[in-house]
Amino acid sequence: MRDAILILGLLTGLSFSLSCLAGAPAKPGDKPQADSSSTAFTDPVAYCKAVGNIDAPDARYQGPAVADWIESALYTPQEIAAQKGAGIDVARSIVWRCMQRSVFGCVQPNNPICGKANTDRTPTKAMRDFCAARPNASVIPLSVIGHENPMIFEWACHGKRPTITRQVFKVDAQGFPSDLWKQISPAH
Repeated sequence: MRDAILILGLLTGLSFSLSCLAGAPAKPGDKPQADSSSTAFTDPVAYCKAVGNIDAPDARYQGPAVADWIESALYTPQEIAAQKGAGIDVARSIVWRCMQRSVFGCVQPNNPICGKANTDRTPTKAMRDFCAARPNASVIPLSVIGHENPMIFEWACHGKRPTITRQVFKVDAQGFPSDLWKQISPAH
């Protein structure tokens, strides 16, 4: 009998502890609290307000890859008509992300210029080889530097040594070339 009372006491304590961990019970009329980590969004504006900063939409965003209003915010009606008339899908060249709870968009035609910026100031082996073969070249071409991430620096050869000649783009708080990204919102 004593064992049964002890087990009943343990179960009651465990049940009380679990109910405390779960929080207060919901009252009639209470609205469920939104949790941006599990809520699904179809509107980019609402999504960005909820997530704050993110480099690209994740699984919580379940709307169109590029909303129509995003196209209109980054292209003029004439540009959209001309591209669609030529059989070009305007949305395929657009990327968007969230920064400071707002939507930011970038037009990325044929190469990944909208990605995170390459801020490395260390010359690559390809750059060193280029300068060794072409001393004092006035520019090191992107074909040597690479297209993987937007290069924010312009490079040249000072003798046989790769040297930064100027900074082409500024970088925003998330590491993207700020000159290429535009804060956008739906037209009202």
